[in-house]
Amino acid sequence: MWQQLINTALLGTDKISFDEKLLPESIRIIVEKIPKDDKETRFLKTAGLVAFYQEAGQKPLRFEGEIIPMQQEENLPIASPKFMAILEDIVMIEGQFRNHLLEIWIDALIEKKQVCTAKKTVILLTLSDNLPKKLQSKIPKVLGKKGLDLWAFKTGAIFEIVQSPEQIWQEGKLSERRELFTILRKENPSKALGLLENTWKEESLNDKMAFIDVIKDTFQPQDLSFLTNIFPEFSFKIKERKTQREIRNMAVGLLMSMKETDIYLQTTEALKSYFTLEKSKGVLGWIGKENIVFILPMEEDNFLNISHIEAEYGFEKSPDVAIFITNQHYWLACFIENLPFNFWINSLQKDMESTINYFLSEAFTVKLSGKKTAVLLNALIQNAVQHKNISLGKTLMNVMNVADQTPLLCLLSISEREQHLISTKQLNAPVAVEACFSDWSGIWSVDFSTKILKESYNTIIEKNTFLSDRFALLMAQHLHPSSINFLKNAKIYPLAATPYYINHWEKNFVDAITISLQIKQKCREIA
Repeated sequence: MWQQLINTALLGTDKISFDEKLLPESIRIIVEKIPKDDKETRFLKTAGLVAFYQEAGQKPLRFEGEIIPMQQEENLPIASPKFMAILEDIVMIEGQFRNHLLEIWIDALIEKKQVCTAKKTVILLTLSDNLPKKLQSKIPKVLGKKGLDLWAFKTGAIFEIVQSPEQIWQEGKLSERRELFTILRKENPSKALGLLENTWKEESLNDKMAFIDVIKDTFQPQDLSFLTNIFPEFSFKIKERKTQREIRNMAVGLLMSMKETDIYLQTTEALKSYFTLEKSKGVLGWIGKENIVFILPMEEDNFLNISHIEAEYGFEKSPDVAIFITNQHYWLACFIENLPFNFWINSLQKDMESTINYFLSEAFTVKLSGKKTAVLLNALIQNAVQHKNISLGKTLMNVMNVADQTPLLCLLSISEREQHLISTKQLNAPVAVEACFSDWSGIWSVDFSTKILKESYNTIIEKNTFLSDRFALLMAQHLHPSSINFLKNAKIYPLAATPYYINHWEKNFVDAITISLQIKQKCREIA
């Protein structure tokens, strides 16, 4: 709504008309009484009403009466002094380690349904300004009634405390509404979709794209009906915004992943005409064995042409002509990425490994900087990740270089991820370790914890290689509690060890991780 007001102001009311249907009902009733013959005046008054509407309630009137102190009784028990004392230890830690431990401490209080003491409330309020928003939002849950009175004096805090999900959805900023939608998609998917359906017609195009993007990342079969209903809204228009095409592209990709949709049936039926029999080469050819292949036309045809592909699927022309020698090759990559992989297996009448090898073969390879590159590899990877196709992901990993396997690691089970890092000797590779565990909050096995600590020690002390604080934090988050025993004995160094790297190892790994593990252990024991 506000963005459209800005666009109208920039272009002028003669060139663009503001859609008054976007206005809240309370404002729309007032605007309807303003004469329509003077568009400029009507628009300016509308903009003023919207501005005051958004400010309303955010700044309270100055209180001029007598403040009568009120004694509020807590309805939740106060945490024990021992548990409260842990906060003082956490405050002494610097950087991201402190945030990590503070979240564990707060989560323990929330789980126990307890609140902190008045003195510790002041500490939390002081820390809150420099905390990530996700962690800030948890603080009011452990303050108690007296603490909430103090919290309410902080700018915007009262807004977050009193609002229900429905209020946030109606009045919040896009960032707040998107965050709420993302949380509800995990906790209550039907409620998330219900909120979006109720306001869908009033959402701006950019906001719709933001919510479709969340649906894409959390797609589930229940979304099919919603996507089917909204899809006609993004049909091709001769003069359409880029966002219109991008939403059509995202929606098509999701709909094509489900075999019962019209777009899946239409697409697969059209693609079947490009599969043909070819006589096999070598020994198989001598005995008359035939092979099914996919033949792309070098010129545009009735299906694979720019006008049709853009209108029906929202795919662009090839973004990189060095990789895709024709638009048709790029569009094939798009179809491979979005269609269930069984379609390709069945159409080529091959097993999964043979199908993968076919798409990585010479027919779909180009030379980049003198090196042969399989142009469809990334599409195969995206298909495995997007469809959560574990079998496809594992088969792909068997034919890929270790360095290129990172996007597929999220498909493995936790024990498989641990074993993969050990077998491929990537325990000291932060990118690979993060790819395996950044979406997980559990604890590593004792064996893996010991091995990654030993490898980090060898990397820093014996190989004189710097490892980042972020990697140390990742280890602190996931190391098994028994790792403290290893760290106690991790200050024995060879004679040739460099003082700089010894200091780096002790300060950023041994000391920081040890303190983190000890505090987490205290939280568990006292809780």
